[in-house]
Amino acid sequence: MTIAPRRSRTALLGVLAVATTAGLALGTTPAGAATVAKKCDGGPANCVLVKIHPKKGDVKVTVNNYGGDKSYLYGWDLRHAGRIVCTGEVREAWAAKTFTCKNMPKGQLRLTVSYEKNTSVGMKW
Repeated sequence: MTIAPRRSRTALLGVLAVATTAGLALGTTPAGAATVAKKCDGGPANCVLVKIHPKKGDVKVTVNNYGGDKSYLYGWDLRHAGRIVCTGEVREAWAAKTFTCKNMPKGQLRLTVSYEKNTSVGMKW
């Protein structure tokens, strides 16, 4: 009677660990990537969205003031530590607009958008 040699489980576990790591790296977004959105209604008011920006870089801001048929002009701003670091304007009758704010600092970013009826805002990096 012959006894088969016992297989090494260490090698098998090492191969599985490498394959799992490679699969996760290919199928997921970077750890710092984030998207956050918010809808506000019952205006006139300000819609405020706050998110921690993990590192210095570009931030995409999306603003959609909807629900009205006027072409009123509304402003928005992005603040870091109480300082305005990026700003823009949208009209109520426009479709959703996306703006790119370059070289935004690391830390808490606060997006404030004024609106008359309804708005949806978002930040992405």
